[in-house]
Amino acid sequence: FSWGNAWEDPRVTLHIADGAAFIANATDSSYDVIIQDSSDPYTWDDETGDKIDLPSKTLYSDAHFTNISRALGEKGVFSFQAEVR
Repeated sequence: FSWGNAWEDPRVTLHIADGAAFIANATDSSYDVIIQDSSDPYTWDDETGDKIDLPSKTLYSDAHFTNISRALGEKGVFSFQAEVR
């Protein structure tokens, strides 16, 4: 993903924060574009094979995606990058 000169555009603001908390508090229809680059929601224990939930699991919840939808404007775009096993 090449940013090019994106940081020079006054319409661009980068937020590095707790994504779930940030978007839960966002004003309705306040964003044209939301790009979320998330870590995996879970992993597996190497010895037992048990699934282990990770803190980023909240970024995959219905509530989080509802908040993203609410925060996007009418023609808003959501880009989600995540790995799935």
